[in-house]
Amino acid sequence: MAKNRDFDAMASQIIELAGGNENLSNVNHCATRLRLNVIDAERVDKVALARIKGVLGVELRGNECQIIVGQVIEDLYQATTKQVGDIASGAIEEVPLRDQSPLEIFSNFLMMMAGIMSPVIAPLIAAGLITVVLTCMTLFFGIDSGDSTYILLNNLAQTVFYYLPVYVAYTSAKKFGTEPVLAMVLAAWLLYPGWVEMAAEGGFTSYFGIPTLLNTYNGSVLQIIVVVWVMSKLDTWLKRVLPESIRHFMKPFLLLLVMSVVTLPIIAPLGALLTNYIYAGVTFIRAHVPWLAVPAIIAFSSTVGVFMPGFHLALIPIALQSIADVGYDDLINIWFYCCTLTPAFLALAVFLKTKVGALKQIAGPASLSAFFGISEPTTYGILYKVPKLFGVYVTSAFVTSIFCGIVGLKSYGFGAYSLTNVLLFMGPDGDTHNFTMALIALALMAVISFAGVFMLDWDDTIYEGADPDADIPFEIGG
Repeated sequence: MAKNRDFDAMASQIIELAGGNENLSNVNHCATRLRLNVIDAERVDKVALARIKGVLGVELRGNECQIIVGQVIEDLYQATTKQVGDIASGAIEEVPLRDQSPLEIFSNFLMMMAGIMSPVIAPLIAAGLITVVLTCMTLFFGIDSGDSTYILLNNLAQTVFYYLPVYVAYTSAKKFGTEPVLAMVLAAWLLYPGWVEMAAEGGFTSYFGIPTLLNTYNGSVLQIIVVVWVMSKLDTWLKRVLPESIRHFMKPFLLLLVMSVVTLPIIAPLGALLTNYIYAGVTFIRAHVPWLAVPAIIAFSSTVGVFMPGFHLALIPIALQSIADVGYDDLINIWFYCCTLTPAFLALAVFLKTKVGALKQIAGPASLSAFFGISEPTTYGILYKVPKLFGVYVTSAFVTSIFCGIVGLKSYGFGAYSLTNVLLFMGPDGDTHNFTMALIALALMAVISFAGVFMLDWDDTIYEGADPDADIPFEIGG
């Protein structure tokens, strides 16, 4: 069991099989995966890593090795960082673009976005839960939106979204190996009340003689990621050219001054333009073929997307932009809803049907985890091991997504992909019709999942003889 594992020994094995400390450039983690950025991918023994007790699976894409371990990730991450030391906060070793195929470039970009967004998922989900609490306060306790407690609690939830660029600046700086606090200052500068007041007037102003678009950037993330990436390049150059005697005070001064000129007049407006075009595409789909949008993403995520783990995190800004602009998201959160709770029902059905003890001990906790919003234990511990069940998963999620598209299901906050957050479909204004459609979609997932698990003849003998206290190790992609 997890409480009996020696995480120091497990971390030591992982580091050794990943090529040793000298082969690591960065160590990070998300909800269920230890993410190692390696200098030489050929030194990583993927097969041996997958055989370590407690490892659910291993993904090696480019120079990032993802080790899936489930709910014990915090313990393993702490044990790993204790052994690798300063490596954990180092910059990621970049692979030259000329040595990568177009698919690898795209995949690595999505992986980078996933690594940046992963640490901020927890506060986003927490904000979603606070929104659920606000809804309950209104529905069951008669507290209106003018109540001081309601206002302050709502402020807490909105703070997560409003200051999102600041959090992303920090995670981006960690990812690119530059100054986290200076990156946060640049992000906070875009949110400063004085700038917000100027931007409210619209049009243009001037900064060092450069025409500057008056625009607000609360909740935006693409711009600050680009800003911090450029800042990391400038940081590296300044370290090389500035004498050590003045570097301590001149480097942060020059970083802030130069990057302010690069950020406000140039990158921030371009990022806003890119975000607007992406959102325009989403709006077009929503307006003309709303039933097709989520099914199309599910078709991609269950085929090509399988080979780009974590790419879904790169699309979170679309959901945040939608919620900020129109008050709801009917794309990304609905995709997550279908593809997170379907594995929950599948794992529950597997738990009830299988007679194999080792599989039961995986399926039970995996089902509970997915009901609370984390589906990786089911995906990597069951679905990728039993192809027929993976087919049931795709069918269930796909069919449910078509239903969600037809009825126009909306999520009124981020995080509506767990049972604890299902009230986000009702929203603060009490949209009972939308909430009813969400419950029907949930029932549809359950019926298709249970029917597939119990009607199909699938093989669970691969789990026989396994240590019931160990997760089933396997590898993906040969």
